[in-house]
Order: sequence, then C-alpha cells, then structure tokens
Amino acid sequence: MILCELKSSMSKSDMYTFDRKVQYYERRHRRPVQRKLVISPMVHPTARPVAEHLGIEVFSYVEDTTGF
Repeated sequence: MILCELKSSMSKSDMYTFDRKVQYYERRHRRPVQRKLVISPMVHPTARPVAEHLGIEVFSYVEDTTGF
C-alpha cells in the first residue's frame, strides 16, 4: 500500500498532517501502509528533516523519480 500527498508546497506542519492522515487510513481500513510519498515542487527546508523522521519520501523534481 502506497499513500501519496500531492501539493504545490509542503511545510513542516503539512508533513505532520500527512502522517496523521496515514495513521487514520491504517486504523480505518486495517491495512498497513508500506510507503508514504509527498510530491511537491516547494518543500520548506525545515520540513525535510521531519519527513525523514516520519519515514516520508519527498519528491520535488522529475529527476528524483529515476529508477522508481
């Protein structure tokens, strides 16, 4: 199961919100999520460490998806 958030920009609080959405999905549907993805061209620098801590993969450029 892969869950993805697609937004024009992501802040630190947006990362926490996305993680809560994932947790809700897992509880509601009783299915574990293997990958959490965020696709956004503008990710605030303080959001990247939060994403790493929460296990969220961040893609900002087409080049990031090579070998996906």
